[in-house]
Amino acid sequence: MSAGGTLVPRGATVTGLVQTSQPSGRLKGRAVLSLALDSVQLGGRSIPLSTDNLVWTSGRHRGRNIALIGGGSGTGALIGGLAGGGVGALIGAGAGAVAGTAVAVITGKKQTSLPAESVVVFRLRKPLRI
Repeated sequence: MSAGGTLVPRGATVTGLVQTSQPSGRLKGRAVLSLALDSVQLGGRSIPLSTDNLVWTSGRHRGRNIALIGGGSGTGALIGGLAGGGVGALIGAGAGAVAGTAVAVITGKKQTSLPAESVVVFRLRKPLRI
């Protein structure tokens, strides 16, 4: 805004760059997406601009992995204990932990995204000259 007026109207075309696009790991490592704008179209002209990066990061894997691996281990110990006593519980716990780890590896990626038509706010690094 300049003296209370709008300089760039709603719906103006802006272009930008994907600065970072990093996928999530299966058991660790977060997905990262960062964007910055580099120009705006006004009156048939492309006007350069410079913005700070906006960064989106996916959630952690830790809690989910602990639940899958620990749940697998506990379930295996229960089944093994019922079937074979103390030794069966020990074997079942190990087998369940392996199964839980396998499930965590197979289903473990936690990606991040920016849905179409999302409202985002970029901060200008320097004043925009029109």
